[in-house]
Amino acid sequence: MHSFLCHCRDVGFWLKKLVSSLVMPLPVALALIALGLFWARRERTRTRGVRTALAGAGILYIASLPPFAFMMLAPLEDGMVAYQAPDEPPAAIVVLGAGYHPVANRPLTGVISSGSVTRVAEALRIARMHPKTRVHCSGWGGPWPGSNAAAACQLAVGMGLAPTRVVLHPSAKDTEEEAIAVAATKPTGKVVVVTHATHMLRARELFERHGLDVVPAPTGHISPESPTWTLIPASEALGTTTGSWREWLGRLWIRIKPN
Repeated sequence: MHSFLCHCRDVGFWLKKLVSSLVMPLPVALALIALGLFWARRERTRTRGVRTALAGAGILYIASLPPFAFMMLAPLEDGMVAYQAPDEPPAAIVVLGAGYHPVANRPLTGVISSGSVTRVAEALRIARMHPKTRVHCSGWGGPWPGSNAAAACQLAVGMGLAPTRVVLHPSAKDTEEEAIAVAATKPTGKVVVVTHATHMLRARELFERHGLDVVPAPTGHISPESPTWTLIPASEALGTTTGSWREWLGRLWIRIKPN
């Protein structure tokens, strides 16, 4: 029965990943353009095809505009200030996973994503403020050997953190599983969560849902003080829009999914 439930959870995880990937701006836009061009080849559906293709091109154009990307991103990063040490030392410092792809003969900074490196660096800065607090590294390895958690903690140790201070959660596949894994250690006090500023609202909500007293430690901010008011599309803006859209969908999913 346990293995069956685990299998169902794995299927649900991959299904969620697939659906979320398909509803990103670029796949949606390309699908509409392709469908529109297909319809446009036929006389009776030509008008509908042209409209559909133009709708897809419009979505792609708008999602690639720097002002639109800023509007999607700014509410996520608003108020995400640097970590301020509380009066009492926290019970744990948690570094959330952010990408892992091991390749032989590459350094650890090339095995985990640049986002993970940024999070580890911020966690180390905080760990130096609280020399008795342990650092929890989370994140699975996907289809590859090892895990994001192990690589992140190995990097932290290589940068000076004592090996006795690390805690691994290598089987956590997403933010909710990371929250569950940390909650299972029963920390008695505040938990510092280190993640990107755009991800912090969703991460905090999930950790608090599992009974943890969160102190946010956002990093990796990308929102400027004001947008670049240009109508020229940019690939960087499309990437920002996509990442922000993923966070908004993730927050919506938290509210509608069954417990």
